[in-house]
Amino acid sequence: IVKLPFQPERSMSAAVATRTTNEGSNSLDLKGSDQNQLDANLMEIAAAKNGSRASRPHNSINESAKQIPVHSLDAADHPHVSMGSFERNPSGYTPPSMIPDAGGLTPQLTARTSISHVSSLDYRNKQLALLGPMRPQPTKIWKRKFVKLMVVGDSGLGKTTLISALLSKPGEQLQVHDGTNTPLNQFLKDPDSLITRVTWKDEQDKVVWVFRVQDTPGYGDDQDISLHINMIVKHINQQNTKWLEMESAKDRCIDLIDVEDPRVDVCLYCLPPHRLRQNDIRYMAELSKHVPIIPVIMKADTMTIHEAQRFRQEVVNRLQNPALSGIRGKIEMFQFSPSTMERAGLPSSAAMSIPPFVVIASNDINQAALQDDPPTFWPERSYKWGTAEAFNPDHSDLLFLRSLLMAEALEEVSVQKRQRYEDWRQKHLATPFFVGLRRRLVRFVMWTALPAAAVVWAANNGFDQERMKESLRSTGRRIKGKVTGACTLDNDLSD
Repeated sequence: IVKLPFQPERSMSAAVATRTTNEGSNSLDLKGSDQNQLDANLMEIAAAKNGSRASRPHNSINESAKQIPVHSLDAADHPHVSMGSFERNPSGYTPPSMIPDAGGLTPQLTARTSISHVSSLDYRNKQLALLGPMRPQPTKIWKRKFVKLMVVGDSGLGKTTLISALLSKPGEQLQVHDGTNTPLNQFLKDPDSLITRVTWKDEQDKVVWVFRVQDTPGYGDDQDISLHINMIVKHINQQNTKWLEMESAKDRCIDLIDVEDPRVDVCLYCLPPHRLRQNDIRYMAELSKHVPIIPVIMKADTMTIHEAQRFRQEVVNRLQNPALSGIRGKIEMFQFSPSTMERAGLPSSAAMSIPPFVVIASNDINQAALQDDPPTFWPERSYKWGTAEAFNPDHSDLLFLRSLLMAEALEEVSVQKRQRYEDWRQKHLATPFFVGLRRRLVRFVMWTALPAAAVVWAANNGFDQERMKESLRSTGRRIKGKVTGACTLDNDLSD
């Protein structure tokens, strides 16, 4: 009879493994209905799987020996050792509590652990799933993803109010950075001062979303907005260049997936109601070359239903055909996929005409909605004739816009940003044609034209090779003599 060390498989209140010594057999006995039922179920599973493999010699103990030879162990020196003989299990499965850690027995599925009963059951189920027909699902780890939204438009349209309505939630005092009175120079020096940031966790996909909104100064009453356009375009290119420098930095010691992405994903261009101005068309045309735009018609509560529909269609037509000097082709907008629009709640008929979005934004919040269970963030604008509700789909498209930008289209926006950045990077790193031509001309002159001209000149002027060699030798001797004399003078002065 082999003497094998045995320790309890686990500690639990409902089922405790104990050792009992019988006078005739000195065998092990387990207490606990849960453990016995679990072992019985797994033995049946193993028996069914091993039925077709019963003839294999490695299923359990060697066929020639039903018992293991005796080894010299003193039970008095090892009180935790129980005496017993382990018979071959015809099912091919040995319960974890019966598996010794010596003596030549190989565990079938589960190793010895000290985890709880429930955790052990989950662990065994995972082990059995690894042997099934389906591939295992990998464990996800937390990661961060960044989205940056830029808001551009005239002063006084409510850009800051729009940002607050897009990002706020009940019970949160969101600090929105207003860029109305920010000078252009200050914006270029410190654009991060006008960024509003929110974060939230996606427990299912293990993603921490970092959502930032960049407010910008309005162009106000300026008739020539080229300076303002150049400022915004310069800021966008600076963010791309900053990311490119981080990519190519020699001393970078961290993966860029953990670095905050400064690049702009998409731009909300705010339009005034009733009238589409030429400045706005030129602004959108130039801005769309660098970042996709989403036109948003502000203050929709100042228009009737018919006026809003007509003005929305006018904006769509002018974007397709600007009809202005210096602008060729249509102005590109960010294109949401039809499935994304439907997930956001837009019907298929309305999805074809949106964007532009016609929205209402307000800083006045319905206090009764905040007291509901659960509380609801419900901005509205009250008038004598009624109340305009920002998130009411019959009044405004703000709910659809919020759903797209903060839920349904996040991945879509990120993918398009990466594709657009690769195009920018390729153009930025490519050598301009005339610069490359100049470099090739310089190399040709230095290494081909000048040596050829020197050879032709020497041939035409009676080049004497021996005289040239003698001239070089004499020049060398003179230089050597001067150097030797200088060294002698230095030695004399030192003496």
